[in-house]
Amino acid sequence: MSKRKVSVALLVGAAFLAGVFFVTSVFNLAGWSGLFQGADAQAVLPESEAIAVASDLGVAFSTVAEHVNPAVVQVRTTRTMADNGQGLSLPDMFGGSPFGRGGPRGGEQSGIGSGAFVSADGYIVTNNHVVEGADLLEVLLFDGRVLDAEVVGTDPFSDLAVLRVEGSDYPYVPFGDSDELRVGQWVLAFGSPLSEELSNTVTSGIVSSLGRFGGAPDPRGRQTISNYIQTDAAVNPGNSGGPLVNLRGEIVGINSAIATRTGTFNGISFAIPSDIVRSTVEQLIDTGTVERGYLGISFQAATPALREAYDLGPGAARVGDISPDATGRTPAADAGIRPDDIITAVDGVELRDSAQIVSLISNKRPGDTVEVTYYRDGKRREAEITLGRRPGDDAVSQNGRGRSEQRPMSGSREPASLEAYGLTLRDLTPQQARQLGGDAAGVLVADVERASYAYREAEIRQGQLIVEANREPVASVADFRQAVADVEPGGSFLVRVRVADGRGNSAEYLTALTKEG
Repeated sequence: MSKRKVSVALLVGAAFLAGVFFVTSVFNLAGWSGLFQGADAQAVLPESEAIAVASDLGVAFSTVAEHVNPAVVQVRTTRTMADNGQGLSLPDMFGGSPFGRGGPRGGEQSGIGSGAFVSADGYIVTNNHVVEGADLLEVLLFDGRVLDAEVVGTDPFSDLAVLRVEGSDYPYVPFGDSDELRVGQWVLAFGSPLSEELSNTVTSGIVSSLGRFGGAPDPRGRQTISNYIQTDAAVNPGNSGGPLVNLRGEIVGINSAIATRTGTFNGISFAIPSDIVRSTVEQLIDTGTVERGYLGISFQAATPALREAYDLGPGAARVGDISPDATGRTPAADAGIRPDDIITAVDGVELRDSAQIVSLISNKRPGDTVEVTYYRDGKRREAEITLGRRPGDDAVSQNGRGRSEQRPMSGSREPASLEAYGLTLRDLTPQQARQLGGDAAGVLVADVERASYAYREAEIRQGQLIVEANREPVASVADFRQAVADVEPGGSFLVRVRVADGRGNSAEYLTALTKEG
């Protein structure tokens, strides 16, 4: 009996030792032996390459902050408010008001923004919307001094302004090249978010996207350069005008707006690229004003149907009207550009968004020459255009074409359903013609099937007027049928559509329809 117990004990002991050996071997092979070494585990962390890299990144952030912060200022604004009984104040691109404190009616309102020295002799860059309407400007420096500032010049089109304070030998931040930015690259944002007490706040993030052409519209309804750098660095009201810098301590953008549903940071912010900032600042310092190049056209994004018909990219822009520049010249028309031409590239840069034209042209100066690639009747062409001078902010070089639903007009004529196109068309009555401007001629769109090609790709809407089909003018449903009689199932043809605003004004755009089988 005792021998049996000894045998069992030996077997259990052997199994235990084998288990210990196996576990130890596994942990050694997997590199987990440090888990059993107590104090030695702390010695492993400093030797980790990943930890060393993270530590180096933290040092880089601190070094950039120490270098840049002395050149960052808080911009304090004061505005005298008239008692108009409406309590209106200047809107801010961040969703609030730069004049955020003070009574809403009468008295004074004050607000804050941010800025940065861009030269040793006291020139500061900030946002136009930070200083617009201000009666008094002061800047708080990193060393605690508060100095009076004067406006050197403003440019609402780029939402930039240049201020100056007396003195010299100020620390300043150099400009970097925003064209070198890459998505995923680390950047730091500087400024005074939310209150005066939070001056010289530094936040970090990455470049989330480049070339955001419609992410940050001007709240006053003015057209602006829309070629924003998108980041996830935390930016809030008060950060307006502060610099966005790379890890070399260079300005690559000026923080200007956020996408928000709450009025504060929701994870997406926008900055004006430094190539636009540098050009604008240099002109404002030299002359106090900014001269921008101008093509002399209005344009709209080509419809998906039109792009498909010509096999063009997503940024294709259809030329609408020819517009004179500030001197009366028509640069694009002089170079042979006509309405309905479709622009696809400027100076070899393929358009990713039609609004990109504004940034590519407006960042050049009058007299500069650009090469424009465009299509006419499906054929690729090029034109060298000597840019004119952009008119004032009230002149618009890009306009809409009424994509929103149009209110259907009443009429007595019987509608005709054209199922092959997803359209119901109606002859235009004299009353409707008067509503559209008196000389209107065409066939009225009485209804559009939402699942049809006409609605989805051609973007035709109820209440619009088809004035041309398959390059033939149409004044009735019968004209439309005749114009497209030879189109085979699956075939496409061009359609010209007129959009009215109900006040006697109208605009036309070109699209394409496909005949379903």
